[in-house]
Amino acid sequence: MNLLQTIKKAKEEQRTCFVTYTTAGDPDINTSLKILETLSKNGSDIIELGIPFSDPISDGPTIQKASERALANNVTISTALDLIKKFRKKYATPIILFGYYNPFLRYGLDKIMKDIRTSGAEGILIVDLPPEESYEAQRAANKAGIELIYLIAPTSTEKRIKVISELSNSFIYVVSVTGVTGARKMLDKNLKSFIKNIKERTKKPICVGFGISQPSHVNELKNITDGIVIGSAIIKQIERNLKKKSSIIKEITNFMVKIKKSTFF
Repeated sequence: MNLLQTIKKAKEEQRTCFVTYTTAGDPDINTSLKILETLSKNGSDIIELGIPFSDPISDGPTIQKASERALANNVTISTALDLIKKFRKKYATPIILFGYYNPFLRYGLDKIMKDIRTSGAEGILIVDLPPEESYEAQRAANKAGIELIYLIAPTSTEKRIKVISELSNSFIYVVSVTGVTGARKMLDKNLKSFIKNIKERTKKPICVGFGISQPSHVNELKNITDGIVIGSAIIKQIERNLKKKSSIIKEITNFMVKIKKSTFF
């Protein structure tokens, strides 16, 4: 099932789509695979698998540290693709490869899209790729049958929103704040009007991320968006249990159960 079909299915089940994020190879390769399996078993509709990068521009401290741990484990794009292949032996939850343009460009745009498809993943999100410069990436994604997800931020102009809507062959990722990733206690007061504005300008599904970390946030957003994305709050469960890795899966499971309940209308 592709990403768009997954979002549609969630809506048919009277809930918002639950998208989760984890960094490939964090805190180690074996635990990373178990985390993917745990996310799938506990209600994640779509999983974003992050490629660790040494110079992130949109990630807050929590995901930056996760990348550092993964890089220390020598995790590469190939490592992530191997993780997906192992995951696919038992689980069908759609996966998006999430990362920055430079590693994908060095790997080769045509090759990465083809290898994503071969691994069993469904999409790619290139955080720092502006839509005006995305022709080659979109062409390669279309050729491989991969969905390319674009970001819309509170600073995006009307023109850029229109361009993204026309280019996108998937859902659109709406960044909830002007800033980096990271769990927050309160959602931006202008977020609802921002979402409404985007909804008036595109028929593509939208999923909202950055800062969503608790059921109350999901309750605020689930009726006005097609999906919610949670990353840093999941990575926090890993960070808190680095000295006792056996607790990581339990903590993530408990967190997932709480969030999943809140996704229903």
